[in-house]
Amino acid sequence: MVISSSDLLQVVSLLSAEQNLQVTVNQSLKGGAIAGLGAFLGGLALGPRGLAIGGASGGLLAAVLAEDSFKSVADVIRYDMKNDDREQLVALVRGIIHDVDAQDLIALTAVVNATPALKRHIITEVTRFFSRRMNVTIQ
Repeated sequence: MVISSSDLLQVVSLLSAEQNLQVTVNQSLKGGAIAGLGAFLGGLALGPRGLAIGGASGGLLAAVLAEDSFKSVADVIRYDMKNDDREQLVALVRGIIHDVDAQDLIALTAVVNATPALKRHIITEVTRFFSRRMNVTIQ
């Protein structure tokens, strides 16, 4: 019996959640600009102490604004990926596990969890897939 595409995506989602992989919605540049602007304005207004106060305030504001800018890879796979991207991801994972003797989701999950090298390979390729195909950063 061939493992279904949905089962493969579920394994990838489970591994991603286990590794706490998250896609960053590119907010780093914006956050740095906000923190830098805070430091600049604080420095202008209060001198050297204002740099520290403004930098800390700007960093805090940037953190608050960027709070929802991270999504788990599992959520992206479930809700945000296009079918074409899902099919590409499934094909990638099938290529990795083609020699694995597993007939269903439970067996495949057990084999992957029992084989650290296989688990690392899948995680590495999923990370590479998201970086190249979807043009996002994984943390």
